[in-house]
Amino acid sequence: MPRHAHQRVSTRPRRSVGATIIGGIGELLLTAGMLVLLFVVYILWGTGIQTAQAQDRLEDELSVQWGELGPDAPAPDPDLLADGDAYGVLRIPRFGDDWEFTIVQGVLADDLARGPGHYPDTANPGELGNVGIAAHRSGHLSPFADFPDLRVGDTIEIEMADGTYVYQLDDAPDGDSDGNKINISDVWVVDPVPGEPRDTEPTERRITLTTCWPRWGSSHRMYATGTLVSGPTG
Repeated sequence: MPRHAHQRVSTRPRRSVGATIIGGIGELLLTAGMLVLLFVVYILWGTGIQTAQAQDRLEDELSVQWGELGPDAPAPDPDLLADGDAYGVLRIPRFGDDWEFTIVQGVLADDLARGPGHYPDTANPGELGNVGIAAHRSGHLSPFADFPDLRVGDTIEIEMADGTYVYQLDDAPDGDSDGNKINISDVWVVDPVPGEPRDTEPTERRITLTTCWPRWGSSHRMYATGTLVSGPTG
């Protein structure tokens, strides 16, 4: 045997068990941090891309629906729309001159992933009762990201096949990040007459907007509400 063929002995100090555990925890935390970062990227940009594509399809759907109407043809009945169908166009000047979203019929998760949704069991624009509209504050293009900025006196516009209905808010967060915060179970805000028994006969034409609170969570809800001030026949 060659005389230099002796077993090599490492001179590096051995890591203690504690150091090994700490190192493993550090690697796990780093991996978890990367996963959280990827999730945030998906929420902010990934879902936004999906919603933008869905908005394009909904806009095309409305163009087909409304383009088929003749000069004397009656407007289509929104009550006949199925969940997921294009409903109308929502504009909120407070959020910017170019802020505009196509509304989808329905407020289930798949519906709201496509844009602001109309509560199916609420009134349609111009009708007596309460038009209910919900939308996300984070992800899916974040339509209602600036919801707390809504103020009393702001206008809400909904364009339908027969024209545009304009509502004016009489109750809003008014710049308060906790303003008009309610529990998830407080569905009374979209009742025909908010705060009254559901079978109460409405005498006003109202609108109520709802969204999540806080912006990056959904433990509660926020709302803003108002009355109709103008429309195709008013």
